[in-house]
Amino acid sequence: MAASRVWLITGASSGIGLELAKVAASRGDRVIAATRSPQKIEALGLHANIKAARLDHNESLPHVKSAVEEIINIFGTVDMVVNNAAYVQTGMLEETSPEETLEQFQANVLGPLNVYRAILPHLREKRSGTLVTVGSMAAWYPMPGCNLYDASKAALRWLGIGLSGEISQFGIRHTLIEPGFFRTDLLNPSANFATTDASKRLPAYADSNAVTDSNFVNFHGKQLGNPVKGAEVLYDVITSSGIAAGKELPDFFPLGSDASTEISKAAAQTIATVDAWREISALSDFPSGQ
Repeated sequence: MAASRVWLITGASSGIGLELAKVAASRGDRVIAATRSPQKIEALGLHANIKAARLDHNESLPHVKSAVEEIINIFGTVDMVVNNAAYVQTGMLEETSPEETLEQFQANVLGPLNVYRAILPHLREKRSGTLVTVGSMAAWYPMPGCNLYDASKAALRWLGIGLSGEISQFGIRHTLIEPGFFRTDLLNPSANFATTDASKRLPAYADSNAVTDSNFVNFHGKQLGNPVKGAEVLYDVITSSGIAAGKELPDFFPLGSDASTEISKAAAQTIATVDAWREISALSDFPSGQ
């Protein structure tokens, strides 16, 4: 791969996406910072190596393909694709509407897949490239009042891992990044955070909703993860440089100590449940040799 890589980062107007764009540009790479509102990025007056571009992955696949074609033409190629755009939908499952459910999965799952569908022909043709799927540690455990988001990230997790096995034959790499809680605007009610309207809430869930609302309000601004440091770590891991020099690109990478803790806990609980029911589960088998 050339010394100066070309990055396409979605959801790059804020948070880890923006910080990763800054890091990549400062290291000499060129970055296409994609967002629905590129003027927000242009107004920041960022590094000359960062070019803003419009990409709304919630639009139809033909629109996404057209946007990606224009993006490729900016520098003539794309080497690294970071699928980062997402938002959080809260609300008890019974309260959330089919429309809210579809919007959550469109933004967090179906849209990112269309970005890959649009860019893969280019990467296959040159037989190189790296795809980076930004998931969440929330894919590993349920959280009352946040299960649409959790489920969307769980779906994205397995679709990304499955895609990895399909594209490796073309020299294209993939990694799944599963961050913990970072001090970004992801949980900011005025940014990428949505909740059920009070008029749609059911009295039966009043106490549960109160706890969920309070948790998110109190948690925002106090998250453990530093997005600037997180972006620096991500850059090194994705490019096998710096603190990750000599290491292969991992299949998945928990970003943040809380992510490592929660994912380990969930995996251990899964193994414990399997072991506790192993003998009874085996009773459903045909006898050996039959």
